[in-house]
Amino acid sequence: MGLTVAEAFILLSFILLLLFTWWQVDTEKRSLLLADNLGEISDSDKASIIAGLSDGTFAMARALRAAGLGEQDQAAIEDTERYSRFMREEDLKRLMSGAVELEPGTRLKLSEVVEVTPETRLRATLDDLLLPNSAVTQASDRLAQAAAAEEGLVGMLERELGDKIRAAGGEIKADGTIILPQNILFNAGEDRIRDPELLRQFCGPWVQTLQSSGLDISDLKIEGHASSEGQPNQTSEEAYIYNLGLSQRRAQNALQVCLGGLKNGDLLSWARGRLSSTGYSSARLVARDDGSENREASRRVEFSMALNREQLLEDIRGDLKRESATVGPMQP
Repeated sequence: MGLTVAEAFILLSFILLLLFTWWQVDTEKRSLLLADNLGEISDSDKASIIAGLSDGTFAMARALRAAGLGEQDQAAIEDTERYSRFMREEDLKRLMSGAVELEPGTRLKLSEVVEVTPETRLRATLDDLLLPNSAVTQASDRLAQAAAAEEGLVGMLERELGDKIRAAGGEIKADGTIILPQNILFNAGEDRIRDPELLRQFCGPWVQTLQSSGLDISDLKIEGHASSEGQPNQTSEEAYIYNLGLSQRRAQNALQVCLGGLKNGDLLSWARGRLSSTGYSSARLVARDDGSENREASRRVEFSMALNREQLLEDIRGDLKRESATVGPMQP
């Protein structure tokens, strides 16, 4: 039904109020039917009975009985006042107006949903929440430091290459990925680098900046991407395979030119241990705002980097283990 536990609990509380009302009016009705001598009934009681018959109170009681509510609900009715005191009058009225329409099966499910957890379990949960949180704080600090370091690295790339990349028609994304459209590096349908010197002037500073950052960079990737358009008269499957080969060759050729521009031995060795190339064909298309394919933007080469997160995760695991050893096992 989409109710929270609190809302379901309030709804059950209000149903108990309805039960209480039914019990009152039903008792009054049975007293009327069993009365042999109307003279023994006071005028005010008679007026109450007549009012109940005319305003629908007794009809509501019969409806509740037909819905499956019986005298065995008396114990729950006695708790109604204790629960309802937490409710505002307007909330109670709103719930009352809707609960009379609930099916019996729905009421049964609600009672299962809001079954209160034993107090001991609630206390144990609270104890867990109140444990010293130094490990959590330390993990949060580590993540914040890693994010700040990555942000600083992107800033270095922007300062070193931003103007050059944009002047050539490319862009640097917020995560540091550099995107060069097809027309910067290739002629349409070709995999040969059109201007190798331009790529070397860009790729050398890219690798140098990443290596000099001092961060643990695990991967450098050169990715070829294509549109969904293939050769004339090709099916979509044939176009995908054609573009897969084209994007892979373009990425590999870009990697070879990039490595060829690295003259420093240490820098070349560092790059070889991290650089890879792959072609994605049309698997990662660029879409326009209306969702349609932007073919020109989809034809591109991306240069991305990835930081080594294994050590960060290992440090966080160590923090949690030390915290657990310090706190010790929870007592039942």
